Amino acid sequence: MDEQLQFGESDALIAFRQAWEKALSLLAPEISRPVFESFLNTAKPISIDGNTATIGAASELAKLYLEKYAELLKTALETTFGPELQVIFAVAPREPEKRPSKAKEARPTGGIISPISLPLNDKYVFTNFVVGPCNRLAHAAAKAIAEKPGRVYNPFFLYGGPGLGKTHLLQAIGHHAMARHPSVRIAYVSGELFTSHYVTALREHRSEDFRQNYRSVDILLVDDVQFLAGKERTKEEFFHTFNTLYQMDKQIVLSSDRSPRDLNPFEERLRSRFESGLVVDLAPPDLETRIAILQNKALAEGIGISLPVLECIANLIPTNVRALEGALVTLLAYSSLMKVPLSVRLAKEVLERYIVEKKLSELTPDAIQRAVARAFGVDAHDLQSESRRRDLVTPRHVAMYLSRALTACSLAAIGKVFGGRDHATVLHACRRIEALLGKDPSLRSTVEQLTQDLKAGRA
Repeated sequence: MDEQLQFGESDALIAFRQAWEKALSLLAPEISRPVFESFLNTAKPISIDGNTATIGAASELAKLYLEKYAELLKTALETTFGPELQVIFAVAPREPEKRPSKAKEARPTGGIISPISLPLNDKYVFTNFVVGPCNRLAHAAAKAIAEKPGRVYNPFFLYGGPGLGKTHLLQAIGHHAMARHPSVRIAYVSGELFTSHYVTALREHRSEDFRQNYRSVDILLVDDVQFLAGKERTKEEFFHTFNTLYQMDKQIVLSSDRSPRDLNPFEERLRSRFESGLVVDLAPPDLETRIAILQNKALAEGIGISLPVLECIANLIPTNVRALEGALVTLLAYSSLMKVPLSVRLAKEVLERYIVEKKLSELTPDAIQRAVARAFGVDAHDLQSESRRRDLVTPRHVAMYLSRALTACSLAAIGKVFGGRDHATVLHACRRIEALLGKDPSLRSTVEQLTQDLKAGRA
């Protein structure tokens, strides 16, 4: 036996734990953060008997990842215990740890101004947010803001596609800020709710109450600020609310499905204010981050799922975290109800149909507008304008045609998105494109490619 293992069992275990921490610090830069945090950092040394050391994994999936990096771990541990050390891995879930900060975040005591704020979801806290390369900057900035509201990154503008974590981070800021600063006054609203509050205040002649409610908060969290587009009086009120809070060093956090530059029709004065602080793009998660997100969801459901199945789901759904979690729930429900064991084959059979339906259900005329504008090399905002320029008429009509074909929106709803046009105008545009598709091969090819890209979520 190597002389470095010649000590009592408790001393050996203590030394082994110390060596394990050193090994993790050596490996941390070599392994992606989501994998490291979810699978390696949750493992713990549980015993050492002679030359054989046992590492406890938090789950079957974590055990698979530990085995994947076994040689790296063994090499790191050998610097302390010598080349004769044998390392084995076993599933040994940790006891739930008391986490006061999480408890405070999940159930803050007071602070939300109930007349205007939406409730915060207990699940949307920082401890439940899986961090990866796609969202590390956004997460770090949100955490800093929650620690020192109004003093760093003000305003904070977060943008990205649906299901990437914007709402999660906004609500996490609210939870954490109230846990750290119990007297803080927070309003979490959507752009739609802000509009509704303002319209109600006008109707009931309570504009001063509206202004007092919104301008007396310490942190204003506004989700989906793009909803204010086209609502001139509401945007005017929001502009003055923004200015008042900003001048008082109150924290403003905004989220949108597009960057400030792409917010149309928004006046330059509003867009420039949105850009005056920190603007961060939330990108789609990479494969390993998606697997870590699925692992977290599976653990929350109390179900163990093999790595190949999780990798299959993660590969099938590459962009949307919300869709990723929804797909897992769908698969688990199917497996349970039909009494079919989870497998890669089952995941493909069940989820390929789900993915097509999900992507189509998430399509909106706004998204189609932007995709068509890119394909034709024009500005999406111009498709909503009254301009009859020849280079705009056809892409405008194509966008209307695809909006009718790929969404459940009515003709009137589509017309509203395209600058307030009526349903007859949309119907005329659709019929014109249908006629052109039979005559113009180039246009037909463009429309077919757009259709494929939009259905696949690539546009």
